[in-house]
Amino acid sequence: MTTFSSEPCEALQTQSKRYIFYQPEKDFWMVLVVRIPYATKAATTGNEKKEVIEPSVMHDFLKSAYKMFTMFIGPMKDIPIEDIYTNCEQFFTPYIMSRNITNDLANVIQGINYLPLEKNSFFKVVCFIDLLEINYPEFKCVSFVYNDQLIWNGLATNDMLTLYQYLVQTLLPKQVEKEIQGGAVTAAQRHGRFISPPEGIRNADDLQKLHKVYLMREDDSEAKQYYLVIYRTLSATVCFTVDVNTNLNIDVFRSLDAFTGPQLSTIASSISEQCALHAMQSAQLSNADHSFLYFNRLNLAYKTSSPGTSLTPSTTIKPEVLSIIAGIHSDRKSLGNYGEIIIKTPDEYWITGKSSNDREFYVIIQEKNANLKDIADEVRRICEDQMKGIFFYPT
Repeated sequence: MTTFSSEPCEALQTQSKRYIFYQPEKDFWMVLVVRIPYATKAATTGNEKKEVIEPSVMHDFLKSAYKMFTMFIGPMKDIPIEDIYTNCEQFFTPYIMSRNITNDLANVIQGINYLPLEKNSFFKVVCFIDLLEINYPEFKCVSFVYNDQLIWNGLATNDMLTLYQYLVQTLLPKQVEKEIQGGAVTAAQRHGRFISPPEGIRNADDLQKLHKVYLMREDDSEAKQYYLVIYRTLSATVCFTVDVNTNLNIDVFRSLDAFTGPQLSTIASSISEQCALHAMQSAQLSNADHSFLYFNRLNLAYKTSSPGTSLTPSTTIKPEVLSIIAGIHSDRKSLGNYGEIIIKTPDEYWITGKSSNDREFYVIIQEKNANLKDIADEVRRICEDQMKGIFFYPT
């Protein structure tokens, strides 16, 4: 028996704490320490269970925290060694304290919720972006988000996930809260405004408050530093990047505001109508007896029957069930390139995991009197209804 092996240790647990280890860069290690609930044997009554966050969930959180750090601060290797601790403390302490990590679908599998549009609506979005970039060549559109769903992406996939998480977990919830407190839709909301910095861009001094970020656009070979400009109209949010060597001019931003606001308002209204129709169709397909989750590792596309972002949190799925899904997802070998697994819990939950190349599909069904054939048939039906034949069933 040996104590150590060549396999990396990503988690260590004691009676009261769990340690999560992550090496983001050469010579740099991050350790996340999580207190876990416990009771002495004498004090334990019955089979009471405390919710403990899955190690894979905490490891993914640590990785996403590092990516958020590098987006706003830059790689750790580029920070002077005497400043690294201060920079990390100033960034990670408020970031970690602001996140409520639970065994939620949005935390178990980190992905991007895409909004499928019909061709004409998507064409309007593309034309708007092309026209804007022609008229304002220093501004490059890197994302178009409606509510918490992505429509347009101009970044490398992993960078898009980080920016998307910043929008839906941090920036937009605060913005939506402001809008709700404001009551009726104001003229600024209808016609648009810059939402970063929070006070907007009204004069030249506000330009100095723009965030600088490290991102890799689709046409970049490596991450570069840009100004991040965020504009919002109604429920549509557009992000632009501007090279940090560009001389920022308040007149250009005022012109961009006048150009973007009316067009984005029209597009947002059109998308709103389509979302209402899509919601009706989804309601017809929905079933209170089951939940599903789809994930594509290639583009990080994420779809679920239970909304699971900071804008629309989900609390309907039991922690034990989510723990099983997290285990299947983190162990890619369990399903392989094409496979299926069905697990039944003591409290009558059936969890099915399916894979097809880099696509994953999970179905959760609570049915007391079902058997394996019943569950397999129901999963097949849900798959055909929701995924439109993505998964191939041999005949």
